Amino acid sequence: MKKLRNPFRRIGVFLVDRLELGKPGKGNQELYQELVSLSMGKQSAVREYYIKKIEFAVTAVAVGIFAAGICFFTESGTERRLRDQMLERPGYGEGDRNEELDVKVEGEDEVHSLEITVQERKYTDKRKDELFEQAVKELEEMLPGENKSLDEVRQPLVLPKTLQGGAVAAEWVTVPYGIVDDDGSIVGNVQENGTLVELQAVLTCGEKEYEYMVCAKVFPPELSAEEKFLKSIQKEAKAADERDKYKETVRLPDEIDGTEIIWERPPENMAQTILALVILAAACIIVGSDRMVHQKAEDRRNQLMIAYPDLMWKMAMLIGAGLTIRAAFTRVAFQNQKEQGAKAGYAYKEMAGACYEMESGIPEAEAYERFGRRCQLPEYIRLGSYLSQNLKKGSRGLAEFLEKEAAASLEERKNNARKMGEKAGTKLLFPMMLMLGIVLVVLMVPAFLSL
Repeated sequence: MKKLRNPFRRIGVFLVDRLELGKPGKGNQELYQELVSLSMGKQSAVREYYIKKIEFAVTAVAVGIFAAGICFFTESGTERRLRDQMLERPGYGEGDRNEELDVKVEGEDEVHSLEITVQERKYTDKRKDELFEQAVKELEEMLPGENKSLDEVRQPLVLPKTLQGGAVAAEWVTVPYGIVDDDGSIVGNVQENGTLVELQAVLTCGEKEYEYMVCAKVFPPELSAEEKFLKSIQKEAKAADERDKYKETVRLPDEIDGTEIIWERPPENMAQTILALVILAAACIIVGSDRMVHQKAEDRRNQLMIAYPDLMWKMAMLIGAGLTIRAAFTRVAFQNQKEQGAKAGYAYKEMAGACYEMESGIPEAEAYERFGRRCQLPEYIRLGSYLSQNLKKGSRGLAEFLEKEAAASLEERKNNARKMGEKAGTKLLFPMMLMLGIVLVVLMVPAFLSL
C-alpha cells in the first residue's frame, strides 16, 4: 500500500510546492491559523495537510478511472442483444417492472431509447382454482383458533387477511354485525345458550373471486367461580336499580345465593395524590430556584453594566482632585453605601469588599485585580488590572483613562438599554397576539350569530 501511495504523494508534494500552499499568505488564511494552532504552532503542519489532501484526491481519481476502465471493457465485451427477443417477467406478487431498452431499426443507424413496462406473471384460471382450494383448507384449519371447533366458540377466532403466502386476499363480513370483530375477537353480548354467527369471506386472487361461508356458535367466555359470583352480584344490583327506579333510594341486595353481601364505599386514598403534588412541588422548586439564580445573575450583570459609567466618572473626578487611587476607590465605595444602604448596587458592594480586603492585609494591587475578577465583566477586569498597574508607575494619565472609559461605557449602556427594550417588546408579542385574537372573536361571533 505504501508503494502504491508514493507516486500520488510525490504529485501532492509537487503541487503544494509549486502553488506555495504551505506558506503564510497563500490559500485560506483562516484555515492556516487553525492548522497552526491545532499543531501547537508548527507551520510545517499546513504543508503536510495540503500534501495529504491532494494525495487522497489524486488517489480517488486514479481509482475511479481504473474502475471506470474495467467497467467499460467488461460491458463492451458483453452481449447486449436480447436472446430470442425475450425479457424475463417478474414473478407472482413482485409487481410490474420498467425496463429501459435501446431499439435499432433495420436500415437505420440511429438507436432509439424506449421504456417499456413488463407486468408481473399472472395466475391461470386453473392455478387460481387450485389456490382457492388450498386457501379454503388452510382457512378451515386456522379459523377456530384456540377453540375446539366452531360449534362452541368461547375464544377469539382467527380471521386472516391473506392466505397462501399472500397469493389470496380475504375480506370478512359477520352476520349479525357486532358479535365478532374484524380481528376475530368476541365483542358483543352473547346469549348464555349461544348465538349463531355467520362468517362470510370473499377470497380474491387476481381478478377472480370466491365466496366462502361458514357458521359458528358463539358462547360467552368461560368464567371462574369468582367471576360468575361477581356477575351475579352485578345482575342483582341492576335488578334492584330497575325495581326502585321511582324511589329516592336504591336498596342493594343483602345476600346472593345464601351468601351475605356487605356494600362499602371505596376509601379515598389521598396518599398518592399528595405524593404526586409533593413531587411536582419539589420539581417546581428546583426548576424555579435555578431560574431565580439565572435571573439574579442576569440582573447583577445588568446592574454592573449600568453602574460602570457613574463609577468611572466619580473615580475620575476624585483622582483629578488630587486623591490617591485607594482614597478615591474607598470614598466612592463607602459614600454610595452610606447614601443607599442595603439598596446599594452590586458594583459598590464589590468595591467595599475590596476595601475590606485591603484593610485585612491583602496587597492593594491584588485587591484591585480580585475585584475585577469577582465582577466577571471585561470592563471591570480591565479596570482592576489598570488600577493595579498604576500603583507602580503612578496615577498620571489615570483620570483621562477613566474619563474615556466612562464615555465609552455610557455609549455601550445605551446600546444595552436598546437591546433590553427590544427583548421586552419580543416577550410582549405573544400576549398582544392573544389579545388580538380575543378582540376578533368578540367582534366576529356576534356578527355570525346575527346571520
